[in-house]
Amino acid sequence: MIWLLIFFCLAVALSPLMWMKSSPRQQQVMASRAMARSLGINVNICRQPDANESEKRLDAIFYWLPWQKDRINQTWVLQRRTRRGWESLFDGWRWVNNQADLSWQETIELIIQDLPTGITAIIANKEGIGMVWDERGDEDLIHNLHQNLIKLRNKGEEICI
Repeated sequence: MIWLLIFFCLAVALSPLMWMKSSPRQQQVMASRAMARSLGINVNICRQPDANESEKRLDAIFYWLPWQKDRINQTWVLQRRTRRGWESLFDGWRWVNNQADLSWQETIELIIQDLPTGITAIIANKEGIGMVWDERGDEDLIHNLHQNLIKLRNKGEEICI
């Protein structure tokens, strides 16, 4: 009986420590974010791009590259899986808040064909260009994301010369 009591006390003492251990999913997310940072990609938690002003919940992960040139004035959002906004030329995607100039069309079209379903938005703002991603994928997806962000950033900087 005393051994059972000792075992129970140890289990109670160690159970909070088990809660602190990262799950495999949390480890994968941390590894993805570390790899993204090593490639120069910034990672932020933000609201959904199509959220109303009253919706304050931070439930989207934004992977983005800063502009390399000053005074890039691009502010637009292209999002899939939303009913808000208006139709775009890209199947399944809608413009939210603002629409990109037509000079973006060819680049965006090439990039969205290559994007996995976990990427739900492409956002350009005064700080840079990025994508909202559900963080499900492997290292190859992060490299793909990085290459696509570079293409978008280069196009944005070309347009704003």
